[in-house]
Amino acid sequence: MKVYIRNVVVVAIMFVCGCVSNAQRAVSTENVNSEELPLPNVPDVLREPSARAAYITEHFWDAMEFSDTLKSHNNGFMEQNFSNFINILPYADKQAQEIAVEKLMRKAEADSAAYIIMTEIAEKYLYEPESPMYSEELYVLFLEQFIKSPMLGSYGTLRYRWQYDETQKNRRGTIAANFSYITRDGKRTSLHETPTADFLLLIFYDPDCEHCSEIIDSLKQNEVLNQLLTNGKLTILAINSGYNKNLWEQTAALLPTEWIVGYENGAMQNNGSYVLRAMPTLYLLDFNKEVILKDATPDRIIAWF
Repeated sequence: MKVYIRNVVVVAIMFVCGCVSNAQRAVSTENVNSEELPLPNVPDVLREPSARAAYITEHFWDAMEFSDTLKSHNNGFMEQNFSNFINILPYADKQAQEIAVEKLMRKAEADSAAYIIMTEIAEKYLYEPESPMYSEELYVLFLEQFIKSPMLGSYGTLRYRWQYDETQKNRRGTIAANFSYITRDGKRTSLHETPTADFLLLIFYDPDCEHCSEIIDSLKQNEVLNQLLTNGKLTILAINSGYNKNLWEQTAALLPTEWIVGYENGAMQNNGSYVLRAMPTLYLLDFNKEVILKDATPDRIIAWF
């Protein structure tokens, strides 16, 4: 996936943190690419990084006229600026993020085609598992706008309502849904019954998935995770959720003996308690099985530790 990130993002983040002034920012962006919207001038009275980020995100799209179809219908232009916007958004607090996203999508309602383009870009960048900018938490902010907008019609609204309902399952800060599984030694237990160290890395994998094998191999060799395992700070639970128990039995011994390895017969997907949109799917839980990271990449998990 092509991701549009250019120097204006670096300047904006430095500006948020107070590393550059309005004057320096103007000099740094005076020759900004024509595909990038100019950054708003933040009032000097705003000193705190979160306040500066809130102002930039709220006013990021002020120079954009969605009725200008030469720009609003240009996917390259819109993706470039959406990427810049999303890179700054995490520096603002949750309320400011909500305000900024609502303001953006209200402006986009000036043109129905432009609005649809924005929904497609948001889904591509924030909801597709392979996107390097994937963020379900940010995508929820957009879904909240999509499902109440008159621009998408009943079918579009229904589609995004379904996505919204899916994102609410096992969100950060909630207790992960329980499920039963069988261990390598034939014991039947459940997620909530699993003895857990300070943290639990939950891996849903498919033994027949080449990408799963690559990710699992990288996790097996990771020094940070191995040190946490050795120190008793981390439990790793690898679950094969599917219908080929024989394959699981043939391959389960290949996983490290320090890991808990189990088989779940697909019931949790059938009852909708988990949505496994890509394999492998990784969760990081705390001692109480509360979700810390959902659908996380190995890099995000290592960075968190």
